[in-house]
Amino acid sequence: MEMKLCQPASIILLISVAGVLYHLVTGSFMGVLHWGLVAVIGTGVFQTLCYAGFEPIAWLFMSIPILIVCFFLAVAIFSSSIRVSNGRPDPSRSPCGMCGQEREKCGCHQEKPKCNRTRCDKCNGCGCNQCLGNSNDD
Repeated sequence: MEMKLCQPASIILLISVAGVLYHLVTGSFMGVLHWGLVAVIGTGVFQTLCYAGFEPIAWLFMSIPILIVCFFLAVAIFSSSIRVSNGRPDPSRSPCGMCGQEREKCGCHQEKPKCNRTRCDKCNGCGCNQCLGNSNDD
């Protein structure tokens, strides 16, 4: 009686052999042991599922790691598109593009920014030359 491996069992065996080869090259023998166990146990479990008529369930189990990676990739892409404010006004995004004397004229910086610099009367701590210690801001 000849028994061939079903596709999910073949795929898990192929992936685990690649893992074993990689860890042999890098010299991580615990990784070799881990992927060797994945090869034996994973191939056995998936072949048993296929032999029992549950090949769709085996494919579902095969897709779980892929779906997890896709989920975290989507979260990373989404979070990289969100602009996080640190409380300080961004001069490049303000209508006047300035901090200091122009601040009172344009009225675009009404709320006080939250920053770690010393707050001054001129810019409320957003980083003008007076806050940074330069005296040629006048």
